[in-house]
Amino acid sequence: MSEEKQSEIAQIFMSEEKQSEIAEETDDVRLVERARGGDLEAFEELLARHQQRVLRVAFSILKEPMDAEEVAQDVFLTVFEKIELFRGDSSFTTWLHRVAVNTALMRRRKSKADRSVSLDEVMPAFNEEGHLTVDIADWSEQASDPVLAQEAKTVIETAVEKLEEKYQTVFALRDMQAFSTEETAEILELSVAAVKTRLHRARLFLRRELADYFEKRA
Repeated sequence: MSEEKQSEIAQIFMSEEKQSEIAEETDDVRLVERARGGDLEAFEELLARHQQRVLRVAFSILKEPMDAEEVAQDVFLTVFEKIELFRGDSSFTTWLHRVAVNTALMRRRKSKADRSVSLDEVMPAFNEEGHLTVDIADWSEQASDPVLAQEAKTVIETAVEKLEEKYQTVFALRDMQAFSTEETAEILELSVAAVKTRLHRARLFLRRELADYFEKRA
């Protein structure tokens, strides 16, 4: 079978989502090249394509709609002024989200006192085999009740605020914004292993916070 025929067959089986991602990245490359050449319409199209995702990323970190909107404006102003610095080492989307995360974190550091807790001080210990030395209660059945589910959401939101920045950011991108582990690693310039470790610790802390809440409520 010829390479051309193999390529055609592979294209048929490629998921529509993947094809859409490739098409979007290709369009972004073209728009970026035009924007770097001073084409304002190209930049406006980039803004229209990515504005909502940037807003969601900013909001997942800041939790305030107005702050998120201001950060989004700052992000696109930065991109407009520094688009010449985009070298194409990563996709434009990754670079844009990296700018969004960094801008949101800087805004957060300026506007809020640090209320985070050290996970090393509150997390349960692990034994040599990597297993928890204490059991964490299973609250999932209680949270299936609609009223309790809403309470659980509030508890989680409060608990997320307690996470140290490095854990909160990974949790926001991976679990709140549904970036893949690989995408999260690329945006934050971390290894995949580091993302997995931070996400695991964040989830474990949140699970413990929920377990403690429902145990006290019972």
